[in-house]
Amino acid sequence: MKVAVLGAGSWGTALSIHLARGGHDVVLWCRDIAVAQSLRDRGRHPRRLPGVAIPAQVVPTADLARAAEGADTIVLSVPCASYRAVLAALPASSSPRRFLSTAKGLDTESGRRMSELIREGAPGAPVAALSGPTFAEGVARGDPSAAVVADAGEGFARELQAAFSTQELRLYSSEDLVGVELCGALKNVVAIAAGIVSGLGFGHNTLAALVTRGLAEIGRIVRARGGLDRTVHGLAGVGDLFLTCTGQQSRNRFVGEEVGRGRALAEILAQMPEVAEGARTCLAVPTMAVRAGTEAPIAEAVVKVLYEGMAPRDAIGQLMTRALKAE
Repeated sequence: MKVAVLGAGSWGTALSIHLARGGHDVVLWCRDIAVAQSLRDRGRHPRRLPGVAIPAQVVPTADLARAAEGADTIVLSVPCASYRAVLAALPASSSPRRFLSTAKGLDTESGRRMSELIREGAPGAPVAALSGPTFAEGVARGDPSAAVVADAGEGFARELQAAFSTQELRLYSSEDLVGVELCGALKNVVAIAAGIVSGLGFGHNTLAALVTRGLAEIGRIVRARGGLDRTVHGLAGVGDLFLTCTGQQSRNRFVGEEVGRGRALAEILAQMPEVAEGARTCLAVPTMAVRAGTEAPIAEAVVKVLYEGMAPRDAIGQLMTRALKAE
């Protein structure tokens, strides 16, 4: 396959390395000309994954039109907030294009999933989403990993599964595009909450309870939106939730930890080199839950702490004193 990976952050770079190792021709689009130049001259990303060499099959460019030219599969690996702009900037193509979304978040204004934004920007194009418990560094190193590629039943996901699986990254296919995307977005919000309780100094009892109830919250929303239980209990759900809530490389957990230690959200985000999607996605979740006829108390608590000035300990107190229920 000729693949265009749009976005040279950690995940886009790691996927480019993985795809090149799998024998595909890869063009990696970099927003920053200096990053593209460094990749060409040194075979290394100047800021991301510095210990991993970039295979020669990866062709870096800062020219979006050149990156997309002739590519049959376009991998979108930019932050969620950039999807609309990047899709709008893609030049028209006379040959069919297929899109693979890798961002884990929601459009804050509309609550739409990333595949819905792609369908809006590229009507009629096949769309799939990649998700699962995969930190970029591990994939770039070639650590044995597993993930899910999902579509809405068109068969595109199975094609990508066959083409992109290797001995290092085992892909499972799914026809639950809704569930896979929602799990990927919602787990980031729970990871911020997990980071907050850790930043406050609470131990494993608190973390285990928070993550377990977070999984229940994700499951309620996924089912209400038409997703499947098996997705929630699989790699895209509990697998990715476990990784993101406990792994030290988790950007969303880091945000929560720093908030729990008393730092302001704006200061934390301004100093982070990459986006923590949960910090924006959380704003869309309470409204989504209400529209779905369910509740999202953990997401609501995260919003109150991050944006409404509630003290983290007070938010935990509110969660702990909600009306008692059966499990």
